[in-house]
Amino acid sequence: MARRSMRLVEYGKPFQLTNEEVPTAPKGGAVVKTDYAGVCHSDLHGADGDFGPFIPLQVILGHEIAGTVHDVDPSADFKVGDRVMVYWTGGCGECKRCEVGQPPACLKNVKHWAGITEDGGFSDYVIVPDVRLLVKVPDTVAMDTACLLPCSALTAYNTVCTIVPTVQDFAKYSVDDDTAVAAAKEVCGDLGAVAAIDFVNAPSTFERLQKMIAEGGIHALVGFFGVDAPAAVPLMPFVVNRHTITGVIIGSLPQLRELTALVAQGKVKPPPISHHPLEDVYDVMQGLKAGKVKGRAVVKF
Repeated sequence: MARRSMRLVEYGKPFQLTNEEVPTAPKGGAVVKTDYAGVCHSDLHGADGDFGPFIPLQVILGHEIAGTVHDVDPSADFKVGDRVMVYWTGGCGECKRCEVGQPPACLKNVKHWAGITEDGGFSDYVIVPDVRLLVKVPDTVAMDTACLLPCSALTAYNTVCTIVPTVQDFAKYSVDDDTAVAAAKEVCGDLGAVAAIDFVNAPSTFERLQKMIAEGGIHALVGFFGVDAPAAVPLMPFVVNRHTITGVIIGSLPQLRELTALVAQGKVKPPPISHHPLEDVYDVMQGLKAGKVKGRAVVKF
């Protein structure tokens, strides 16, 4: 039995389809048979070389992964056949941040990042170095939806969690209204935006939002579209208006479990999802770059 993988062999060029042996689970880890892998805009940056050597050549991209456990360390609380999603940003697994489910902020700066620094989901099988990075998928959650949760959905969820204290403060002290919706409308109408989430994060969107944010408001930067492009901040108005700028990346493992529960309960709905074969993934990415993908595109295995 072999696994098919789409490897990044040259930045800005189509991937190379390879056939390799199916891996076995490392100590403390697992191998997941991929059912679906999301095509994320971050994959475009990796394929085009925007992240430089941080995403090395010969790596298998694809960090939004859901599938079934194929092989697992016998001591793990998972069994072969379990439906799982992969929390793709692993750390050292030993420091205090990793222990509380914050491996993206690993104190030892270890990065076991599937589809980024290590082989990811554009492959039939994915090695997961630590079973603690697996989250079971509830029966009520479709697997094509599950693959989107550990990156795009979790990042959005973490961003909302980040700005909520500011919004709550405005709702509590800036207006006198019984409903949060009415409070938000009143605040935004009179003062500007309480909070802004920039999923694009290019100089044009950054500077536009800075002009819209209310005094004491928060501006959350999420997207990578601007790559290394600089953006200007007028310093004195920034201080006088008490603006906050914060960068937000993927959320924590506890947040992923919270988000998964919300999806399982039907409180968070998935976007439109289109399915594509593994061999077409590079073409799908070009469609994403051209703005032709509506909703989300995923690779179906």
